[in-house]
Amino acid sequence: MANVLEETWEEIKTQSPPAMDSTNMGILILLLNIFLPGIGSIVTGVSKSKTSTIIVGVLQLLTSWIIVGWIWSIWWGILIYQKSSESWTAVPSPA
Repeated sequence: MANVLEETWEEIKTQSPPAMDSTNMGILILLLNIFLPGIGSIVTGVSKSKTSTIIVGVLQLLTSWIIVGWIWSIWWGILIYQKSSESWTAVPSPA
């Protein structure tokens, strides 16, 4: 349990959520985090099997009623989208 908490703290401190598999999924996660704070982060954590990201999403959800979690959720959604855009590479079309 302590290892998961350390991993969660490190993920928050370094602001390094996992990337999704495509830019479209990154956009979906961003929209989920805007309109349903924390849900996009939880979905990301479940799809990438990262307990620390699931915990971050739950914390965002629990603190969204005081606006802090909502802002944090939007920021996390932006980071996930950016990482998803960077990790996605287009397949070149045949010439």
